[in-house]
Amino acid sequence: MKQMKLWMLAAILIISGASVLTSCGNEDNSIVTPQQPPAKEYFTLWNQCEALTALQDFVKDVTDSASANFIPAEDRIATFDMDGTFVGELYPSYFEYNLLEYRALDDANYDAPKDVMETAQEIRDFVRNGKKLPDHFDMKHALAAAKAYSGMTLAEFDAYVKAYAALPANGFSGMTYGESFYKPMLEVFDYLKDNGFTYYVVSGSDRFICRALTESIGIPSNRVIGMDVKLHSTSQGDVEGVNYTMGREEYLVRTDELIIKNLKTNKVLQISQEIGKVPVLSFGNSGGDAAMHNYALGNQKYKSAAFMLIADDDQRDHANREKALTLGEQWRTAGYHVISMRDNFKTIYGEGVTKTDFSFPVDTRVLTEWQAGRTVSQADVDAFGGIEKCFAAEPIPDDVWARMQGKTYKENPYIGRDDLRHIRALHWDYDQQMHVGEMIVNAQIADRVVSILRQLFDAKYPIQRMLLPDVYNADDETQMRDNNSSSFCYRAIAGSTKLSKHARGLAIDINTLYNPYYKDRADGTRYIQPATAEAYCDRTWDFPYKITHDDLCFRLFTAAGFEWGGDWTSCKDYQHFEWVE
Repeated sequence: MKQMKLWMLAAILIISGASVLTSCGNEDNSIVTPQQPPAKEYFTLWNQCEALTALQDFVKDVTDSASANFIPAEDRIATFDMDGTFVGELYPSYFEYNLLEYRALDDANYDAPKDVMETAQEIRDFVRNGKKLPDHFDMKHALAAAKAYSGMTLAEFDAYVKAYAALPANGFSGMTYGESFYKPMLEVFDYLKDNGFTYYVVSGSDRFICRALTESIGIPSNRVIGMDVKLHSTSQGDVEGVNYTMGREEYLVRTDELIIKNLKTNKVLQISQEIGKVPVLSFGNSGGDAAMHNYALGNQKYKSAAFMLIADDDQRDHANREKALTLGEQWRTAGYHVISMRDNFKTIYGEGVTKTDFSFPVDTRVLTEWQAGRTVSQADVDAFGGIEKCFAAEPIPDDVWARMQGKTYKENPYIGRDDLRHIRALHWDYDQQMHVGEMIVNAQIADRVVSILRQLFDAKYPIQRMLLPDVYNADDETQMRDNNSSSFCYRAIAGSTKLSKHARGLAIDINTLYNPYYKDRADGTRYIQPATAEAYCDRTWDFPYKITHDDLCFRLFTAAGFEWGGDWTSCKDYQHFEWVE
């Protein structure tokens, strides 16, 4: 037994030795060493360029523990603007602008207030007709957007944004709005993450829009900073949060109160408050990001860098190359690295995505439902049935009559619904856009007024607004300050208790801000309506919308049997034409 055990041990040793000898002397049976996984390849969608080299050199330097510029991982903070930096913004405008335009003008389930509709219309006119947006439009949009989504729970708003994001992106084939990421910039996120950086989205767009869009690329919601509106819980009402305890079954709801528009220095303030550290990397694409860049470049503790992307590719994107190149020189002078979409990106949106012409549907709903204040195109009018169909005087529709109650119409013994007519008409403004207008007038003069408005339209005479005063809660001062043109409103003459001819729909006011009413009092003071129109009481200088004796509006109304308040001697009412009975 003992001998057998020894033989077995010997056999084991012999086999082991053979193995050792074989491994040393036979190349065909050499030891196979574990293979190292291939090094991860970054920036496969980039061309080699100065900006990319600068980024890679920066990261290599600050992540090298032996470097004098080493930055600990906890301080490797990078901030990214969103629109135009890693999300497309040229389809044909910012995502949040497109969304508001849809919400106010196309969503049949939403009845937009006047200011929201007007803001959305300005976006549409900019997009479709090239009309310049008003100055400081970013704030006007922010206030309108706050109001447009007020009352939505956060879950409802998130679903609303994602539903719109699922639509095909205008101006491209093969891509939805929610897929419109600059694919090379997504590689930057991946690279920074693997090198111990924490990145944040710091956008001028609504925080919850940004969260909805960036969720699909794995950016945590707590790393998204954007425009903010005040929230409250579903049952909170007007009680301040400090005095209210939210229940378990309640939800958070958006309000119409804007907290901050996250642009320029506001980005810096939000970064300081929410991150608590000065970034060492900053990425953007516009002047709204310059403050954020400068904040990073002013980092007193660590080496830093800033990058500006320019939309200079007019073949694969809807870019203004000349403007982009001018901005590129401006950003280089400011000390930022410039990323060229045309020269630095092998692709923008990925394979299968191609640029197309923008397309806009013909919108007959505006005319079918006669949505006063909206802009329409000639194609819209043609689809509706032509210009002739857009001018008429008819009995007041039920929905219009309902809007008038307690505002322009009050129960009285002098005039009723059957005595009035609803006029629909188109009109032009100085912007050369065609607008939908409406007016309530006395049945006696309805056909005359329609004829005058049609002649003014044919001559492209500018009338800025033609809305019912009910839009302004029948407040005459407010509608006049807005340069609105109208007729019927059951009210007294300004400064008296006597009923105005407007109370019977026998007077028309045109372009009211620039053609004010005024009366000089015995004490030397002057009563002016609207109060903001003092400058336009001086009729010796030229300004838009001014009515004079040589004016077409004056000639048409007076030839049709109206007298002009500008000819009165006891007072002047340059906007006013009233029927002579």
